[in-house]
Amino acid sequence: MTSFRFPSRRLVIAAGAAILLTASPALAQPEKVKLLVGYQDLTVPSTVDASGVLDGAAYEVQWVILPGPAAQLSALYSRNIDVGHMGDTSLIIEQGKAKDDWSAENPPLQIVAGWRATDAKYPPIVTVARTDANVNTLSDLRGKKWAYNFGGFNYLQYVLSGLKAGLTQKDYEPVQLGDQNASAAAFNSGRVDAFSGSIAPVAEAIEKGAAKVLINSDELNIPALNVFTARGDVLKDPAKKAAIADFLSRVRTHWVWYASNLDTVEKLYIEKVKQTPARAKLTTVYQKATFQPLDEDLVKREQHIADVLFEAGAIPRKIDVRVEFNRSFNTATIGSN
Repeated sequence: MTSFRFPSRRLVIAAGAAILLTASPALAQPEKVKLLVGYQDLTVPSTVDASGVLDGAAYEVQWVILPGPAAQLSALYSRNIDVGHMGDTSLIIEQGKAKDDWSAENPPLQIVAGWRATDAKYPPIVTVARTDANVNTLSDLRGKKWAYNFGGFNYLQYVLSGLKAGLTQKDYEPVQLGDQNASAAAFNSGRVDAFSGSIAPVAEAIEKGAAKVLINSDELNIPALNVFTARGDVLKDPAKKAAIADFLSRVRTHWVWYASNLDTVEKLYIEKVKQTPARAKLTTVYQKATFQPLDEDLVKREQHIADVLFEAGAIPRKIDVRVEFNRSFNTATIGSN
């Protein structure tokens, strides 16, 4: 018969304490913070990943690809992402059409960082026309088909170009598509005569002489920043706010890596983003960017845009854009407040 020897009560207590002491470090470790970051395509997620700047981060970044600013905003509101990618004027339109006022104490969304290419040779946003459409000036768009996508600075470029030309939507055929890639494809294929949006997807047509730039965003005084926008409740979470600050600091370092590795970036755009070699070469130089400060000068420019949109009837009420900007991340993006 097999006999069993039961340990004394003192030994059981001691053994239990040892187990707890051994397990306590693992049990005490907090759950890793996860940032769900929306982006409209694979360009920046691919270059950030290739740069390695997120290696060793104390949090996890998960990229969520959602084409177009409308999809980014929808995902933010539905809490499917924490941070979304859009243009700097997206929140002007969002706030201007909101049923409730955005309070400074509790804004639902805020821009936390903005960036753009700074080389004057590469204006970020343009209104272009096909050369075979016989359009030489903005006023020549009368009676033509004009493609754009709603939301963000692409839409602003479209609206302000029309105002500059003295045209309304009754004077031409507006073609609203889901996102920039769709509107650019319609333009490049000749299905529409004009396009307002980023220069990158139509740059090949411009270089070949099949299209010409009528006016760019700098001429219309549009800041034309790509921005990261965070949800209000995310910014109130200390752990997530700290993760966002560190994430932005690392993305800032990534822009330095980008400028020093243009050949690598070009290959990424071909292999991972599936762009043609010609498109990848142009996208590489057009998207070489740096973070810009969220400062008083930017707020004043954005306020002027909001006022113009209100006066033009593009938004139904006058707004204060100041509540749309969270400047506490300037240290992470540009090194100062």
